[in-house]
Amino acid sequence: MALMKKPVRIAAICLTAILLLSACAAGNNQADEDGTNDTNQENNQTRENLNAAEEELDEVTEELSEKREELRAKEEELQELEQRINEKEEELNAVEEDKESTEEELQAVQNELNELEEELSQKRNELASVEEELEEAQGRQEDSESGDNSEDHAYNEEGGNDANGDSDYEQIQEKADSVVTGLENEDFGTVATHVHPEKGVRFSPYGHVDTEEHLVFSREEVRNLMEDEEEYIWGTQDGSGHPIELTPAEYYEEYIYIRDFSRSAEEVNYNEVESRGNTIVNVEEVYPDADFMEYYVSEEEEDLNWAALILAFEKLDGEWYLTGIAVDRWTI
Repeated sequence: MALMKKPVRIAAICLTAILLLSACAAGNNQADEDGTNDTNQENNQTRENLNAAEEELDEVTEELSEKREELRAKEEELQELEQRINEKEEELNAVEEDKESTEEELQAVQNELNELEEELSQKRNELASVEEELEEAQGRQEDSESGDNSEDHAYNEEGGNDANGDSDYEQIQEKADSVVTGLENEDFGTVATHVHPEKGVRFSPYGHVDTEEHLVFSREEVRNLMEDEEEYIWGTQDGSGHPIELTPAEYYEEYIYIRDFSRSAEEVNYNEVESRGNTIVNVEEVYPDADFMEYYVSEEEEDLNWAALILAFEKLDGEWYLTGIAVDRWTI
């Protein structure tokens, strides 16, 4: 807007110069009439005014030139800024494309990891089956060498041998030991391989099982249990009656592996579950079709911290699967 005013100012100066020249001419005519002295004075004054106008015109022209230079500089800065903005937009687009590509790669890796975990679970099951077959073959070899058929027959009746030659006790003991070792190492992938494929497994914080309150998790949920950060209500606290609201990892620490059942168990009982404290242990009523393994750890000196890990197994298609985990302990 300031630059638009400059031509007007220049025009005014030029008009002033014209008027001064006219006045000079008029002054000459008047000089003839009024006298030479007055005319000379007026001419001198007019020349001074004209010189002043020309100087002012030069100043305005110079100022106008400077403003044009400033305008060109601003335009160059604006162009540079626009170019930088375009470059940044291109960089941002590139980053967004990289992000999308990285997310796709991460999802692909996660899918591959899930597939590998599933394959590992299948391999573990296959390995367990091979180990069972190997034990069966060794058992048959020993029976063949000993030739004691009458003793084997008696063992079948008392121990509950199946058609393959392995007793229920041997199968359950092997699976129970695997579960306890998995719990000791927080390896719920191993525990999950023994979970009942249809019923899942129920977690009970005490020896008395409440089928309405205590939570049941599927095999797949057990596999990822320690990574689950959601808080669940697992039942009711003994004594206070408050809800047991914990994440699976917290529940594991406070209500599952509270003693070293794998290394410190003084008793490992098969189908001999008893109530040792104030809590009525009702696992046999809740799981009428199950067989049980109990790992009992006695109390430490001056501490009423005895505990018994009770594992319930039910049979499906000739295989025994884990359906219940309960921990009996001293209660108020």
